[in-house]
Parts: sequence; C-alpha cells; structure tokens
Amino acid sequence: MTESAAKRLQETMRGQVVAEAPLAAYTSFRIGGPAMLLAIPADREDLKAVLAFARTEGLPLHVLGGGSNTLVRDGGFRGIAVHLNAFQVLERRDNDVTAGAGVRISRLLAFGCRQGLSGLEVLSGVPGTVGGAVWGNAGAWGGATADLVTTVDLVTASGEERSLPRPDIPFRYRASGLPGGAVVVQATFALTPGDPTAIRRRISGYLVRRNAGQPVEFRSAGSIFKNPPGEHAGRLVERAGLKGTRIGNAMISAKHGNYIVNLGGARSADVLALAVLAQERVRAATGVDLELEIKVVGED
Repeated sequence: MTESAAKRLQETMRGQVVAEAPLAAYTSFRIGGPAMLLAIPADREDLKAVLAFARTEGLPLHVLGGGSNTLVRDGGFRGIAVHLNAFQVLERRDNDVTAGAGVRISRLLAFGCRQGLSGLEVLSGVPGTVGGAVWGNAGAWGGATADLVTTVDLVTASGEERSLPRPDIPFRYRASGLPGGAVVVQATFALTPGDPTAIRRRISGYLVRRNAGQPVEFRSAGSIFKNPPGEHAGRLVERAGLKGTRIGNAMISAKHGNYIVNLGGARSADVLALAVLAQERVRAATGVDLELEIKVVGED
C-alpha cells in the first residue's frame, strides 16, 4: 500500500518521493522511525501536488525543515513528511534579503555578512532553516525572527499561494500564528547596512558564547522547553537537580538543563521520559509547568 501511494504521488510531481523513509537522518536528534512517505518537492507546484495528495488520501503532513526542534517517535510517522531542500532562493534587493524556506540559517547569516547587511546576527547559532525559523519564530540573544521579517510567502493547506506582510502575521514567543496546515516557502527580511568585519565579529562572539554554554558536542533538538515568563527553563531543571540525569542513551545535558542529548542510539521514548521527569520535578519544586518547545511527531 505504501509503495502504491508513493508511486501515485510521484506521478504528480517532478521532485522525489520515498516510501518508508527513515526520518532519523533528517533530524538534528538523529532519532525516530520512518515516514510512510517522504516528499521532496522541486518547486511550489510540486508542493501544491503534495498538499492535494494529503487532502485526498486523508494523510497527516509534517514539514521537516532542517529537522531541528523536532522529535520523531520510534514508531515513525504514518503520513507525509515534506523536505523543502530545493527551496534555496537567496537574493538581495536594496537592504532586503529574500530567502527560501530550505535555506540554512547559517547560510543566511553568511550571505548577510558578505553583503554588508546587519540584523541577522541575533540568529547566530540558531539551527535549522528559514522556513522553520519563521514558523516557530526562532530566536536567541534577546532577538527573534519576527523582529526582521517583512513578508512571508506560503502555500495554504488548500493549495493557495499567499504573501503575508508582517502586520498580518500574529507572531508571539516561539510561534508565528500562521494558518494551520500552511507551508512557508520563503521570507523577506529588512536589514541595515553595516561593516562586514563588524558583523562577522558579532556573529563569532555569539557562536563562542553558544559553544561555551550549550552541549554542541552531542546531537540534540535544541531547547526542550519554552522559557516560562520571567524565568529560564534550564535554570529550573538545574534547581531540580536533574542535570546529567540519564535514561537509556538520552541525557539531560550536564552543561545546560534545557537540553536533552542523544549519547548515541537513544530512542524517542528515552527523551520523552526525561522530559516528563523534568516537568514533574520542576512542577513539584516550583509550581511551574514547563511547556515543550520541541515538536513531537509520529507514533510510539
């Protein structure tokens, strides 16, 4: 049945369709079972075909982005996973930069630096892609994607192309408020002319701080929990005495309490058990309910 579905979807698009594709290789955690179908659209028309197929077949759809901020369950995802690697437009017009959803944040920063355009530095160290950063309003160092975006182009779940100006996007902490089922295809950022050497220096400074304070030596999905108002999730986990706690081959980082790392061969069940443990201990100690920041996808 899966092979038949893959064949039928492939007939409607120029890009690639893979049946029972292992998703661990597409996530920063390197954890998770297979997707029923993995679709890699070549362009917007392909993406529309994927969305139409999902509607017709009644299949759930998940956009992988760069695979950061995502935990795929061990049983995999019985739907269509979408990888937007082909969406790589990256161009400047005056002081604006337009970037495709598949562009890595690190590549976007390097482009801005070469062009002598400042503002993107606050995204230094943010993993993943432009599409994921927009959808989740990713941020660091007191800044967020919403601070820079002027326009977001997307394809809705019904296959309609839309271009939304910043005032029409209800960004909030770690969320964009974009329509459910829509897929970001590109975004435009308003930047400020600056000295490339100074921009590079700021990026390097942020990266040094990140490497010193976060467990970059291990696979992870980034921050596990959203920061509660006025507090830091990592500090709460640390106060609960959980740094270094291990279940299977997953561990709450000894360096940063808001990271769960894959020591090698960890299962999603191990990660989720640690997350639940942290939530229970922090709630008991402080009364604060920690909310997951990572997206959990698929079945046990």
